[in-house]
Amino acid sequence: MSSRLERLAKFLSAGQGTSVTGLKQLEDESEQAESKRDGRFKWRVSLYLALVAGAAVACVAYFGPQLSSTGWQGLLILTLLGVAFERVGIRIYGETHVSAGVVALFAIAIIYGAPWAAVSAPVVVLLATVLTRSQWHHRLFDMSSYTLITVSAALVFHALIDVDASMTGWWVAAALVAVAVKYALNIALVDTIVSLSTGERLLTVWRENSQWFFAYYVVFGLLALALAAGYLALGVPGIFAFVAPPLMMRFALHQYVTKTEQTVLELKRKNAELEMANRDITEMTRQLTETYDGTLEALVLALDARDHETKGHSLRVTAYVMTIARQLGVQEGSQEWIDMQRGALLHDVGKIGVSDNILHKPGPLTPEEWDDMKRHPDIGHEMLKDISFLSGAAAIVHAHHERFDGKGYPGGVGGDDVPFGAGIFAVADAFDAMTSDRPYRRAMPADAARDEIIRHSGTQFSPQVVQAFLIVFAEILRLAAVDRSEERLRAA
Repeated sequence: MSSRLERLAKFLSAGQGTSVTGLKQLEDESEQAESKRDGRFKWRVSLYLALVAGAAVACVAYFGPQLSSTGWQGLLILTLLGVAFERVGIRIYGETHVSAGVVALFAIAIIYGAPWAAVSAPVVVLLATVLTRSQWHHRLFDMSSYTLITVSAALVFHALIDVDASMTGWWVAAALVAVAVKYALNIALVDTIVSLSTGERLLTVWRENSQWFFAYYVVFGLLALALAAGYLALGVPGIFAFVAPPLMMRFALHQYVTKTEQTVLELKRKNAELEMANRDITEMTRQLTETYDGTLEALVLALDARDHETKGHSLRVTAYVMTIARQLGVQEGSQEWIDMQRGALLHDVGKIGVSDNILHKPGPLTPEEWDDMKRHPDIGHEMLKDISFLSGAAAIVHAHHERFDGKGYPGGVGGDDVPFGAGIFAVADAFDAMTSDRPYRRAMPADAARDEIIRHSGTQFSPQVVQAFLIVFAEILRLAAVDRSEERLRAA
């Protein structure tokens, strides 16, 4: 809640704010920093791409001389199938690409080994993307990563299995090991470049994009093994006998992903709408709170204007109360904090029900007049208790003249029965009353007022609150000085 003291502080600090030129400079510096950051990302990505491409070229150069022309018909058909499967790949949620091209490439790796795997992988990617609009560096990375992945799978499988021997159940185990290597290497290559490009942590990229891929790699690996087994057993006709399963899987995956993507996009849209609504509600709440607080301040200023002897008293006491409350561990912005703030500000609202004759009487009040004056806590409580956002403050208003020893009014309660905020208010109110001028006396020095509060600790005031008051005494003096400065500025 803003106050005159806070507004003065803002006014005094306004000269230290950022000028329009300064804001422009900050924007330029921010843009330059972002450009430098983007430059670092691009440099890292370029270096990484060069390393991956260099490794792929080294593979081709090493295994190229080892090529054999044996079974070229099957190799040609599998390569064309790889191109076809790659062309009908599925893009998931606009970022991740899944295709059955790896089925044909893994079959080549199983049948022909690393030499033809090193050559066929980049050829498949190149032919599949030649008519697309993909950027050259994307195409280069895909060709390089496919080469390294397929060659690694071929090396692992052939290290475990003698393809020229008869087929056994160990082929399945070897295929699964090769699949695990393919998955690990693919994740390492792809997720690393995504991490370098976006600045996200590698583990985060894996969780969001690749964690669920392994099941597809296993299925694709087993299909590739079946495709290779069909060719080794039946020749070219065996390839066509096992083409249907990958195609059917592609169709089923496409159906599933399309439906899932629609659901995900709808959830994202709903989430965006909820976030927008939440922002609107938050902003409306902020504006409503400011309206409430502004209205309360206006009411308090009107009350102070009516009671000339206590001009500015409510605002000063509120500042003192919140300083002590902070020292006592009350969390800023909590409901308890807000209730104390509003209760201190509105503590004398019940004086609306007190006649001007009593309120402005220059001399001592008669017992009957004093009884009438002591009604104002009850009046204030009745005014506020049924207003939802002021119900907590109403309790403080009702008890702001209670004492720790139980000799206050209107309830005569004491000790822990006095609301915590009211106990803090009693000390702040007494200090402000003693250090403010009245028509019938001059203001007491702050040190003398402090000593008086210490003297009444345990009787009129809570010892716990008095101790906190003494700790923040210097801060309260500073707030009082700022308020006096504002009074002088207004008078000038």
